[in-house]
Amino acid sequence: MSLPANKLVFVGSMGAGKTTAVRAISDVEPVSTEMPMSEDAMGDKVETTVALDYSSIELDDGELLHVYGVPGQRYLDFMWPMVCEGALGVIVLVSAGHPDPVASTVELLQEFSRIAPDASLAVGVTRTDEHPSLLIPEFRNALFDAGHRLPVMRVDARSATQVTFLVKSLLSYRYAETK
Repeated sequence: MSLPANKLVFVGSMGAGKTTAVRAISDVEPVSTEMPMSEDAMGDKVETTVALDYSSIELDDGELLHVYGVPGQRYLDFMWPMVCEGALGVIVLVSAGHPDPVASTVELLQEFSRIAPDASLAVGVTRTDEHPSLLIPEFRNALFDAGHRLPVMRVDARSATQVTFLVKSLLSYRYAETK
């Protein structure tokens, strides 16, 4: 089986905005496995991804960038290595409202550095409008202090412009690393 040459994966805890980000930047209607949540909803979140999200984006040179979103629930983490195999980039999305955004982000960065060692990483912090107390410079510094030097930025997962900028930042960082 041949894997897509250009693969990007969105990861993060439940409610971080992975499905929303995939939808925002897709050229075609994404394949989505959203299902109603069987337990108490998280705020305004009433559905959750039970397998993965998939779509594609046509790049300027005509090639396709295959975009995936994986579920954030730990009981589905067996899927993460399969989806991340051959990925050129992994974007960790973290909600500014997470009880411990730094620790959860460091944990995911360590996990996906192991799962996809050849992938470049970037972090997008979502829901900062709802949680303005999380300051990006301090968050970035905490990740740097934990040994993670990578693009970190605020992103509204609903905004194609902002998600695209995050993707381009990851790709720019990736190609700067190889030179």
